[in-house]
Amino acid sequence: MRTRRTMRVVAAAMLLASVAVARADEGGLSTAGTMRDALGKLAGKDVEVVLSNGKSYRGKVGSVGNETVLVTQIAGKEFYDVLIELDEVAAVEVRVRGN
Repeated sequence: MRTRRTMRVVAAAMLLASVAVARADEGGLSTAGTMRDALGKLAGKDVEVVLSNGKSYRGKVGSVGNETVLVTQIAGKEFYDVLIELDEVAAVEVRVRGN
């Protein structure tokens, strides 16, 4: 009797963990891999790229190269794009949940 209950609790915990992992994958962010890998998965999505000097750019991830990332449709400068060296990227912010 107690074993069945324990098995149910373990199964429920595993189910919740798998749902949490699936939801993290929906956002495109993952701790596995490099910044280049993370940005590559976010191609075409709205992001805010924060640089090591504190400046940030909000726009869409364009293409990601070996050493640079292209951010297009910059907020407030829609007619401009910015090419950023991957070494200068300190963080990437992505909206993954609604209100």
